[in-house]
Amino acid sequence: MPTLLICPNCSFESPPGMLFCGMCGARLARACSTCGFHNPPEFRFCGMCGAPLEPAPAAEGLLPAVVAQGASSVEIPAPSLLTSEPGATQLEGERRVATIIIADVRGSTQILEQVGTERWVELMNHVLQLLEAEVYRLGGEISQFRGDGLVAFFGASAVHEDDPERAVMAALRMQRAAKAYAAELAGQGLELSLRIGVNTGDVIVASVGGQSYREDTAMGEAITVAARMESSAEPGTVLVSESTYRLAQPYFAWEPLGEISVKGLREPVTVYRPLALATDTDLILREELYRLTPPLIGREREFAQLVRCIEALQGRRGGIALITGEKGMGKSFLVTQVREHLTREAMLRAEARHRDAQLAAVGVEAPLPPDALWLRGRCRSYDQSWPYSMWRDMLQNWLNMRRDEPREALRDRLREQTQQLWGEDFVETYPFLAALLALPLEEGIIERVSHLDAESLKRQFFHAIRSWVVALAQRSPLVLFFSDVHWVDNTSLELLQHCLPLCDTQPLLWLVVFRPDRSSPVWHFRHYVGTEYPHRLTQISIPPLNAAESLELLDWLIGVRTLPERVSQLVLQRAEGNPYYLHELANALIAQGVLVRDTDTGEWQLTRPLTSLDLPDSLQTLLLARLDRLEAEVRHVLQAAAVIGAVFWQKALRALTQDESALKQHLTQLQREQLIEERQLVPDLGMEYAFTSLLLREVAYDSLLSTQRASYHLKVAEALEPLLDSSKEHPQRYGMVAYHYRQAGSLEKALDLTLKAAEQARRVYANAEALEHYSHALTLLDSLKQNAVSEEARYVLDRQRLSILNLRRETAYLLGEIESGRNDARTMLELAQQLERDPALMVDALLEQPGVGSIQGREEIVTGVDLAYRALELARQLGDAHREMRALMALVNLHNLRNDPAWRWTGEQALELARRLGDQRSEVTTLLRMGEAYGADDLEHSMACLEAALPIAKGLHDKSAEIRLLSALGTPLERQGDYYRLLTEMGEKRLQLSREIGNRYAEGSALMNCGQIRGLWLGDYASGLELEEEALRILENIVGRLYPLLRLVQLHTEMGNFGAALAALAEAQPAGEREIRDMGRAGLGLVSAILFNAMGDEAHLQQALDAAGWVHRMATDSLVSQQYKMAALCEIAESHLCLLVVADENEQAAHRVEALNASGAAFDLYQGFGFVQIVECTSEEILFRHALALQANGRVEEAQDMLRRAHAEMQRKHAFIPESSIFYHTYLEAIALHREIQIAYDGLPSLANPTGNS
Repeated sequence: MPTLLICPNCSFESPPGMLFCGMCGARLARACSTCGFHNPPEFRFCGMCGAPLEPAPAAEGLLPAVVAQGASSVEIPAPSLLTSEPGATQLEGERRVATIIIADVRGSTQILEQVGTERWVELMNHVLQLLEAEVYRLGGEISQFRGDGLVAFFGASAVHEDDPERAVMAALRMQRAAKAYAAELAGQGLELSLRIGVNTGDVIVASVGGQSYREDTAMGEAITVAARMESSAEPGTVLVSESTYRLAQPYFAWEPLGEISVKGLREPVTVYRPLALATDTDLILREELYRLTPPLIGREREFAQLVRCIEALQGRRGGIALITGEKGMGKSFLVTQVREHLTREAMLRAEARHRDAQLAAVGVEAPLPPDALWLRGRCRSYDQSWPYSMWRDMLQNWLNMRRDEPREALRDRLREQTQQLWGEDFVETYPFLAALLALPLEEGIIERVSHLDAESLKRQFFHAIRSWVVALAQRSPLVLFFSDVHWVDNTSLELLQHCLPLCDTQPLLWLVVFRPDRSSPVWHFRHYVGTEYPHRLTQISIPPLNAAESLELLDWLIGVRTLPERVSQLVLQRAEGNPYYLHELANALIAQGVLVRDTDTGEWQLTRPLTSLDLPDSLQTLLLARLDRLEAEVRHVLQAAAVIGAVFWQKALRALTQDESALKQHLTQLQREQLIEERQLVPDLGMEYAFTSLLLREVAYDSLLSTQRASYHLKVAEALEPLLDSSKEHPQRYGMVAYHYRQAGSLEKALDLTLKAAEQARRVYANAEALEHYSHALTLLDSLKQNAVSEEARYVLDRQRLSILNLRRETAYLLGEIESGRNDARTMLELAQQLERDPALMVDALLEQPGVGSIQGREEIVTGVDLAYRALELARQLGDAHREMRALMALVNLHNLRNDPAWRWTGEQALELARRLGDQRSEVTTLLRMGEAYGADDLEHSMACLEAALPIAKGLHDKSAEIRLLSALGTPLERQGDYYRLLTEMGEKRLQLSREIGNRYAEGSALMNCGQIRGLWLGDYASGLELEEEALRILENIVGRLYPLLRLVQLHTEMGNFGAALAALAEAQPAGEREIRDMGRAGLGLVSAILFNAMGDEAHLQQALDAAGWVHRMATDSLVSQQYKMAALCEIAESHLCLLVVADENEQAAHRVEALNASGAAFDLYQGFGFVQIVECTSEEILFRHALALQANGRVEEAQDMLRRAHAEMQRKHAFIPESSIFYHTYLEAIALHREIQIAYDGLPSLANPTGNS
């Protein structure tokens, strides 16, 4: 027996003597250059003469190719529409998700030896004809016949959304046909069996070759896997890969067979054997057992409509319900949910009937109407040419047809059922129902059918079905449910229309479910029903889920907040409100291992970050089928538009086409198909259009080959680039053109325009877009560096990389992405060390390192000072005054954070350099930093710095400088107690500007500032709390959680929410330990004392004393401003006054003295400052606490004078607030301190109960 040649690439068995694999084109033998003998591929020396053979080409890079027989197998882009370039012929075609069938006759060689060549050819030709018929019957196409087998495609040129199902069905029918023929041959002593492999995956359907000869072909790894399935299948069976199984699983019965390895694939492939088509009962059972059946979400109104229709049957009122919606919207799911609901009710009625029977025994009757009978008829896309297919399916379900049931058994059951319906008259209907189901009739009955011509038989079929429906409806209310009716055959629809009037007289509901497909016959049927049966019609349209409903469904599928918000938004955006899309995307995450179920908790967990989400094959196939219904030229216009983007313009599209008049017609057709929508007329670009579905645009784009996409992108970029002259009006165009050049592979052009796009974005404060552009620029630099031919070119690119990294770092900080910016700073230092010819770049890198440009912990400050001094020394060595100034400015900040007085001389030097260099921005920044460093303890110098900065900052016309200026201008208003102007003229304007420029740190700081003004100083606690919580969400990822948490502690304390205050304080404690500023840790101590004093029990009052005492010591050691000492003394006085209530008589005297000493010291500090500038204390509070301490020590007149001063101070601030403002009331009525002051003041000339807890 001749030895078969095994292909080293795809394992296909080729006949002896072949030089190339008939499946994938790989070389099977190598010719010896010495003697010409053809050697097996694994030979290194010629087996005939011993000469060394040339190395074989690597098989790994081969793409399996199958050559189609005839031009019908592949649709090539229309040359009349697409522009072409002269020169070398380019690859034309499309990328598709196709299902491949490979069939091979096992034992054909033995048959050849038995019968000879001529008879063998005759036998194989007959086998191939049988197989071909099944392929074409189900909408596939034969790509290649080979001696004893074939290759077929489903979805290569003609795409159907159920191509995997069609392919598996075809494979099973091919086996059935082959086995029937094999049974005939067995009588001749010939043994024939068939092996079939099926796989679904990406293929490239293309036209290849030169100008003299071109050929249609399909190529891709998916064909190799299909070949492996075929070679691994047992004779007489079908073997299916997991990719096909996932798509066709619900429609067949399966036998899992484990995993097999496939050459060229790293991972083994799980395989399955399809056994038979699943019955409708199997499908229902799967639905009931399917554990991920979600609750009814977003369909409550439609649910109620359908329930009413079915409940009307109990009153013997028939109807028609038309349910429409796109694929995946949940039409059948809605019907299932309603049916389950009614089944539960039926069970309750059955129980009621049982009770009724018991009651009837004692003479009480309460009959209930019978439950409705449900029957379903499903339409399938591949049955559209089969008359009565919808009714056949319904009849089979009525008969509970079992898998592989003999036709005679089904006939006998039909006879029995019809006898139950009509008795002896069953013969009037039974023969025609049997004939409709193609069942063999008995002798004596077959004559009723055999003599009829086609028209007479049709009349009998119509009469039989109508009679059958009437008989069923007379027995019980009847629901006839037809699903997927957009695939209905014309005869089935005609028969349905013939039977429709029965709902006028019978308790019958016609439940018809379909998609709104204008090309389907059911579209006209819908209008007919609306016209002829408006009195019976209920139309239910299933819309997409809204955002909240989609999120609820996603949470149900994988758990609440399993995905980060950004990722869940990505999933929801791609799902487009379609529940099926959402299911498939979630399943894809699970299949890819992105989501894994915890074995202990059963909860889904994210295993790795997710930045993009690929479409699963199920959705690609569905959407490709929708595109494939378009005419070729219209589809190519859509593909070209997809290259431009989700939004595109007529003039840009014109650059990709030649025939302008045809283009307008095609755009109109695409609008009619509701694939795109017309939006507006745009100057320079013409009419603007948008895809109605982003997923559809993605699939159209991906269906183009990469070479086609690159060519289109280049043409679009060249068409749009001249429009950049108007970029001042449309700055986003730089980014758009840069994107197209990038996708076209024009790297230098793309880099130039990407950086201009980033600059334009920063100019309009679109920082998120700028950050994205900088990231694209860095990726482009990587590609350019890989292509660079000289060290000098690579050096120049590295210099540019450092500059772009610095710009991205700045932008990341503005967006609050601190760690990302710090990583860029670290990369800058690594790069600067390599750029030895440019030491100035090292200064730039040093000044942006963590600890200098960004400080996240106290331990970083020491390192930061060293780095800044290194930068200063290097800048001075280079004689670079500008970089020297920047190093000194960094040292001002670092020394101030360390309470090191060296900030003064570094500040003066930086200021001198800024003025000498004429750098006004640096001058303003330095002045403001020095003013902050002088602080409230050196008001004269602090105000001098502010006054010097103001006129310069006003002239800069820069929003960032304006924010800093507003912050500085707010200081005098805070000291005056003009809180209303501080909020409306400074705080809220800061917030607005920070949002305009996209500065997240400035936004968080402004929110916190507005929250403390509104809540703590003006008494609007609710809005203050809301603003502080928003500030916390922003600042916790930038500068930490401490400061907004401290404000939350204060607000909750003022509101009496001590539990919430304690919780916030507990969160603040670890943040305070990490805080780099002493003022932050001092603030933590003060708010702790405020909370503990308010709680009022002895233990907490002692804790308040400890906390305030610690802050007092920090101020005494000059670690923080003396304003903190003043506030601490005020809280110490409060603690002692409160302890008077709980202390015994021996301790009370000491508390009185301590209270007066503390309040007096606080008052003296206040007198020295003349103002209070600290969030944790106010001027009227210091005066009031001192008044209470004086009163407690018997100094009544002094106490009354101090109380009058406290009241006057409160009223002075109140006078700043307009009467029309809500704060005019909340300031006096909501703030507890102010109510106490007012009550005490109203009680003058004497104070009542001065030792009470204030």
